[in-house]
Amino acid sequence: MNEKLDALQALPIFRNITKEGLETMIDCFSAEFISVKKGEQIKIKQNSTLCMIEGTVSGLKKGNFFPSPKDENPYVALEDSELVILESHMLLYPCYGCCFFHAQLLQNMREDGVEFRALENE
Repeated sequence: MNEKLDALQALPIFRNITKEGLETMIDCFSAEFISVKKGEQIKIKQNSTLCMIEGTVSGLKKGNFFPSPKDENPYVALEDSELVILESHMLLYPCYGCCFFHAQLLQNMREDGVEFRALENE
């Protein structure tokens, strides 16, 4: 798990978030790390958000957030890749306590021009 957290922490979108904050975030956002092989389609449940950590996937850019793919237009791994899947609602709508790491991530997303509406893929 430490290697995965190190990889996340190295991505600009997670800047200024401690490893401890990332650990809490993974639990809070019901995050799941997945590995996909070259040529594999990425099919996940709706209401999810993807972030590519390593590799190359059609339609995705490393370190940015993207909505779950539509059935008719799935993302495809162009090489072996590592991704993290987050529950979209938990990502976009902080709880009333709004932890520092969550507020920091939302600020990073705004600064990086993440299209929040695209992630509301309900």
